[in-house]
Amino acid sequence: MPKHRSVSQLTSYAQCGESYRLSKVAGAPQAPAAWFAQGIAVHEAIEKWERTYREHSPETAIAWFEEAFDREAAKMFEAEPDINAWLCPGRTKPETDLANRIDRGRVQVSGYIEQALASKLQVLELLPDEPASEVPFTLDLDGLTVIGYIDLILVDPWGRVLVRDIKTGSKRPTNPMQLAVYRQAALDLTGEVVEWGDYYMAKDNKALDPISLRPFTRDMVTRWFKQMDSSERAGIYLPNPGEHCNTCPVRRFCSVMGTDRLSFRP
Repeated sequence: MPKHRSVSQLTSYAQCGESYRLSKVAGAPQAPAAWFAQGIAVHEAIEKWERTYREHSPETAIAWFEEAFDREAAKMFEAEPDINAWLCPGRTKPETDLANRIDRGRVQVSGYIEQALASKLQVLELLPDEPASEVPFTLDLDGLTVIGYIDLILVDPWGRVLVRDIKTGSKRPTNPMQLAVYRQAALDLTGEVVEWGDYYMAKDNKALDPISLRPFTRDMVTRWFKQMDSSERAGIYLPNPGEHCNTCPVRRFCSVMGTDRLSFRP
């Protein structure tokens, strides 16, 4: 069992226990997808731009994105040289999807910069010369250690703090679980009570409506992680088939949806 927990563990376990088991426990080979490279590269470009106090041009940020995209794509080709084995949306050819993701990433980076410069929200400075972008955190939840990164901690003109997570895909988040964890982490980091959070949808170049995080107490977040930790230690991994199966990188080994069900049994 892991010595610590993370936000990604919690959200992936909550979405589908079988996918979590295959990817996190059994170590099943994960199918590459161009959108993984896009997401990592967009986040990296935005982080660099924010951490340099927004002083660089969109062209420079796009160059950072392209460099990161090429690096991540090369890693995936090394893991799976046959691009036809990559995950791909609909009937799009994998090589076409790869080219499309580069174009979409460029648009998302430039779009983010445009909206950020026009917004009244500013990135909080945690320490001198340290804007709060991709902020690492460690939470102690009743003896259970939780680690992660907050995409952005923002502050409005009235000094109110907000946590933000950046999404580069098309699917809108259906629950505030991730932001609720970030709320507790931001409180530990800043000493400020964070009452709001939002998801920034890069494909739309805008944030979704803010979500009130007041109901999500530290005790509640602690219970989530304790329940998840206890369930995994008991070997409980329930499959949850749904739309997310289409983008699941371990789908072919799934006990419900897979084509290679005999592999990676519990």
